[in-house]
Amino acid sequence: MDDARPLELDTGDLHAELLAGRGANGGVSLVVDGVTQSHVNPADATDLQLEYVRCIAAIADGCREPELPVRVLHLGAGALTLARYLGTTRPASVHHVVDLHRELVEFVLDALPLDPSIAVTFEYDDARIAVERAVRHSIEYDLVIADLFSGSRTPEHLSTVGFFETAGALLSSDGVLVVNTIASTGLGTSREAGATLLDVFPEVLALAAPSVFADAGLGNVVFAAARHELPLRRIRRRIDQSQRRIDLVEGAGLRDHLGAADARRD
Repeated sequence: MDDARPLELDTGDLHAELLAGRGANGGVSLVVDGVTQSHVNPADATDLQLEYVRCIAAIADGCREPELPVRVLHLGAGALTLARYLGTTRPASVHHVVDLHRELVEFVLDALPLDPSIAVTFEYDDARIAVERAVRHSIEYDLVIADLFSGSRTPEHLSTVGFFETAGALLSSDGVLVVNTIASTGLGTSREAGATLLDVFPEVLALAAPSVFADAGLGNVVFAAARHELPLRRIRRRIDQSQRRIDLVEGAGLRDHLGAADARRD
């Protein structure tokens, strides 16, 4: 992508921009309907500028031995930052990307092509429909990443007990579901997502900055959920603390944080 040439896409349903020269080390940010969704450094796929992406990477890296390939389902394409990262750090991984907006994915790939060594397939549909179809075909993944937003909100049908149960059915025996949430004022959406995950999975943890957990600052809360014990020490070791402190909350601490939030049902 030419650093001097911003690119725009307007489909009627969304407006997207690719803005160059962003981030501490340069690179390109994908902004959709005014919200920065992703950042890509074409020169270094391991340069993860957005905090929530670093949190997801910490979970992925903490749950798997280094360089071990993974089968990944990306629900929500963004700028394919995590597919680029995992494709670089875990060669021979296999990626399947689901996104509702074909035009947006093609817009990103035209300006920021993927390394041809990354094995990736694409599906353009509602994430819930795609997940239900994958379950019918008995497909398994080691990592399911749900990064699903319309603007700054996750559509309700993609954050319910029913949706998380179906997504969980795609996980391998040691697979992990990762869910990104935006910490809106009052943390209602994030707390509800956590309560919903706890209704489905015996093991759930959350990563965020202390100010975000305290509802005193902007950011994201990233959850990991599994039917097996999560490797907490390894995940903690993988958390990037260089920008600001990130806490891992689980067990009683997580339940205290969620408070009286109810699980969301269809």
